[in-house]
Amino acid sequence: MLRRLAGVRADRAEASAFVEATGVHVAPLLAAGYWALDDEFKGDPFNLEGAVTAVALKIEDEGEARWIVNCLDALQVFDREDVQLRLEPLLRQCVTLRV
Repeated sequence: MLRRLAGVRADRAEASAFVEATGVHVAPLLAAGYWALDDEFKGDPFNLEGAVTAVALKIEDEGEARWIVNCLDALQVFDREDVQLRLEPLLRQCVTLRV
């Protein structure tokens, strides 16, 4: 399984399929939220409120931003370490390959 996941990064079609399977791009608002977090934090850690603020600045609606961040959290796009979040590295690489 780990070899297959490592191979995902090298193949655009597999990377795209992996991203689609996560659901990150299933709705334009979720995709916009993900890209807002990537633009703001890249691979750096952030907290939940920082995530909501970054998304709210992008879409100009704090309530909607909180919903987006909660949805992204439910889709497990974050790595967690205590209260710090980070965009999941393999997913982030695959999203970047998709572009």
